[in-house]
Amino acid sequence: MAPESSRRRRRSDTENPDNDSEYQHEIGSPKRQRLNDDSNRGSANKEPHARQANSTSREDDMNNGFQPGAIVRVTVENFVTYEKAEFLPGPHLNMVVGPNGTGKSSLVCAICLGLGYSPKHLGRAGSVKEFVKHGKDIATIEIELQKRPKDTQNWVVKVQIRREQNNQKWWLNGNESSHKRIHALMHKLKIQVDNLCQFLPQDRVVEFAACTPVDLLRETLRAAAPEEMLAWQRQLQELDKDKKELEQSTHGDVETLRNLENRQQGLQADVDRLREREEIVEQIKNLRSALVFAKYTEARTKFKDAKERKKLAERSLRRLEHDAGPSLEAVNTKQLYAQRIDEAISGRKTALKNAEDVSKKLARDTSTASENLKEFENSIEAERKGFDAKRKELSQSKSRITSLQADLRNRPEEFNPSDFNQKIRGEEHRQRELEGEQREVTGQREDIKNKGRSINNEIRQVEENIKSLETQQGQQLNFMRKHFPDLATAWDWIQENKNEFEKEVFGPPMISCSIKDERYSDQVQSLLQADDFTCFTVQTKNDYKKLSDQLYRVQSLSVVIRSCAQPLSAFQRPVSMDEANELGLDGFAVDFVEGPEPVLAMLCAEKRLHQSGVSLRDHNDAQYDRLVRSGKVNSWAAGNQSFIVRRRKEYGPQAMTAVTKSIPQGRFWTSQPVDGQEKREMNKRLLELNGERDVFKDQYRELQGRIQDIEDQKNNIHDNIVRLKAEKNTLQKEYQKWQSLPEKIESEERSKAAHEQSLRDARKRMVEIRYEWDEAVLRRAQLVLRHKEAIESVRTAYQALLEAEIRGVEAHSDVVGLMARNSHIMERLDAEKETLKQATEDASRAREEGNRLSERVQQMIDSEPEKRDLISELCERRTPEAIQDDIGAEEAKLECMHTPNPNVLREFEKRAEEIARLTRKMTGSTDKLNGITQEMEELRSKWEPRLDELVAQVNNAFAYNFEQISCAGEVRVHKPDDFDAWALDIMVRFRENETLQQLTAHRQSGGERAVSTIFFLMALQSLAQSPFRVVDEINQGMDPRNERMVHERMVEIACREHSSQYFLITPKLLTGLRYDPKMRVLCIASGEHMPREGQKLNFKRCLRVQKGLMTASA
Repeated sequence: MAPESSRRRRRSDTENPDNDSEYQHEIGSPKRQRLNDDSNRGSANKEPHARQANSTSREDDMNNGFQPGAIVRVTVENFVTYEKAEFLPGPHLNMVVGPNGTGKSSLVCAICLGLGYSPKHLGRAGSVKEFVKHGKDIATIEIELQKRPKDTQNWVVKVQIRREQNNQKWWLNGNESSHKRIHALMHKLKIQVDNLCQFLPQDRVVEFAACTPVDLLRETLRAAAPEEMLAWQRQLQELDKDKKELEQSTHGDVETLRNLENRQQGLQADVDRLREREEIVEQIKNLRSALVFAKYTEARTKFKDAKERKKLAERSLRRLEHDAGPSLEAVNTKQLYAQRIDEAISGRKTALKNAEDVSKKLARDTSTASENLKEFENSIEAERKGFDAKRKELSQSKSRITSLQADLRNRPEEFNPSDFNQKIRGEEHRQRELEGEQREVTGQREDIKNKGRSINNEIRQVEENIKSLETQQGQQLNFMRKHFPDLATAWDWIQENKNEFEKEVFGPPMISCSIKDERYSDQVQSLLQADDFTCFTVQTKNDYKKLSDQLYRVQSLSVVIRSCAQPLSAFQRPVSMDEANELGLDGFAVDFVEGPEPVLAMLCAEKRLHQSGVSLRDHNDAQYDRLVRSGKVNSWAAGNQSFIVRRRKEYGPQAMTAVTKSIPQGRFWTSQPVDGQEKREMNKRLLELNGERDVFKDQYRELQGRIQDIEDQKNNIHDNIVRLKAEKNTLQKEYQKWQSLPEKIESEERSKAAHEQSLRDARKRMVEIRYEWDEAVLRRAQLVLRHKEAIESVRTAYQALLEAEIRGVEAHSDVVGLMARNSHIMERLDAEKETLKQATEDASRAREEGNRLSERVQQMIDSEPEKRDLISELCERRTPEAIQDDIGAEEAKLECMHTPNPNVLREFEKRAEEIARLTRKMTGSTDKLNGITQEMEELRSKWEPRLDELVAQVNNAFAYNFEQISCAGEVRVHKPDDFDAWALDIMVRFRENETLQQLTAHRQSGGERAVSTIFFLMALQSLAQSPFRVVDEINQGMDPRNERMVHERMVEIACREHSSQYFLITPKLLTGLRYDPKMRVLCIASGEHMPREGQKLNFKRCLRVQKGLMTASA
């Protein structure tokens, strides 16, 4: 490939047969030679197929050409497809060419991973371990970067990828380092692998057009603007965000403040009334306090008056008692005697009650003693019954001992179990032998049975095949089984597992569809490919996933599965039948195919059967031209030929290509005569199978008879074993029973002794209970006697009480008589005593009321000392009644007032505080907002002009690039109010009759997107901050004209002085492309016939030989 790439260069630029200095570097050398050598050299050796990368361009001085951070060398080992390779790129444009699969994109992957970036920027594997060469454990990438002027040497970054641990280990200039330090170095060197404007891998080319304008602006600034502009943009976005948040907050505060002030004004009247009401309430409170003071003063006065009256009453009572003393002495003596009698009556009542209590207690004790006596009697009866039962058990135990001793004297015959065991083992051994023989014969029978079943299945299959030869569907099935075995296997599985699918899965069109009119069979089949006849059709996504998993992963079958989401009715003919007939068509292909609607819809979606015309007659030139000019039918079959018209609208209405093919005879959907030879072979095979089945039947019956004989023998042996075991068990039980008799006799002897001891214990307990019964009888008799004595004491106490009560009646009668004779004196004494009592009570009440009011007065003074003078003033020289009248007047005034909500005043005051707080907050927010606005204006005045200048430069280059291909392009900045929404719009126009349209992932074609992308990246070349840029296979999808123009512009821009390093990856090259001396072309050769020693392949020597041949032929 390298010689061909050399011939593609323009002779005026590169060809010089007399100068071979550009081939002085030896590609096979394992060491780098960067000094005193052409800068356009480059190499890559690749194993196991000894892949090579050659340089076919040059530059005067490498050291002066490389910018700081540019890639000087890339070395990989066990990386992706490379076993070991070294790349030596040039400082300007590096074109890496080679066929697909040779490892071009692996160089891009090595640059990304070797500089510390994630695999996600490649759009490929998700983990680094997947980049290790198959069969290897460790991959190594080493990249040398050009040093900065202040650095002493170039930077060498090395990474080791371990498959097992799925991790990376880093070195920097030979010393072990960290991933963080590698990233810091990339930042210092301004390397931006994570920027699509600088690093565009093959698998992410489509992402560039899908990039949002906002992201595109950010990535463009990263790629072409100084770092300070990015910092300014971030500051503007943050300030704009803060400003919006502050404005929103301030706006909310303004609305809140307005609402608060309005509500304050509405509550002012209620607040005034509430405050007036509170003043009245306070006045009532003060008057009530004054009322307490007045009542206290009044109570003190009443207490003094009551105290004086008490003294007067005491003096009057003492005078009266002195004057009436002799008359009252006899009354007092008699009263004292009556009082002593009353005391004696009380004592004798107590004595009577105590005697009654003692009598009642003795009665209860006597009753309890009687109940205890009954319990002893019951216990004696229970012991007597237990004694009788134990005596009976003792008698039974003696009888059992006598019977067991008699059995012991009758010794049974001697029993030998080993004889029985030997007989039983012999029978069991015979049984196991028969079972083994039975298993062997049964296995033979099952083998014969399985073979017979297989023979029957094959017979049914052969019979079905013979019958199917008579039907068209059968012929198609037989044809499918014969020529498409994987398809037949898959169809059989689908038939057996129909219930596992959500909807019906349709078989291949070759068996599920047919031609309505056999005359159109070849024409319709010419519009389809073999896959169209042999594909399965599913109707849901889940069925597609399930069927794919079964056929591809589980069974590994080579089949095609398709689906169509649209119904057949969605596929409309491009013209009506009348118009089709006018164009010389009999109809459209779908009109002549019969089958399930989902299958027909799939064929329409895949092969456009609804838009492909069909005609039995050949078309003349006029009919052909009429169809082509109509532009409505681009595919049709007429007579023996099929036609396909491809149109390129972007190049005008006349830009089209027509393909004409002869129609071969169709393989499918054809009625074929029955193959007699095949049918005879099937009948012959059927006879052979029937013969084999008869042989298997005879063998099966013979084996079944042997199995039955064995089963009968096994049953006889089993009966013998059961009989021997039963006999053995009977004899063994009898002998064991006799052997156990001494133990049983001993156990019964122990039981008899226990019964005898129980009888002795029972006699002892009965004697003890009888003794206790005697004591209980004696104790009850004693209690009866004591109870009788207690009753006598009650009678004596009652008589003494009766005598005292009679004397008490007489004494009280004498007192009444004496008091009647001195009644006038007693009445005066009672009156004086009542007066003293009343005076004493009045003084006590006055003193208590005064003390109570004194405490209340003291509490009021302590709680509100500031009101002492006010309250004193309110109650001065005023009675409580007057103060009470004032309180009633104020309360009446209060009742006449409207009662507002008691929470109004609290809300009013709280809202006033909130208004003051919001006012202060708004003042601060306004100041802060003014500061942010001023800061944004200052930043924008610095950032926006430089942004406009940068975009203008990019736009000029971008527009110029499009002008070279007779199209139009523009790069503009979208400047909305929101700084986060500032965006970069790429506008393009590829046709004269169109306006500029924004570049998107869907509006333009793939080639148009590729041209726009590369022109935009080229426009950034002179402004690039990154030391190198990578574009992988950007020319895919371009037409040759655009690709040639794009290539020429790229060479022109990338090879300018002071331009950053550029990597262009492409699998193809057009002839006659422009090349520049500053370019370096790295050709990757690969193949099975490459020498294992890569150094033996020297492209420079090949080029010299080629030049020699060209000179000789000239």
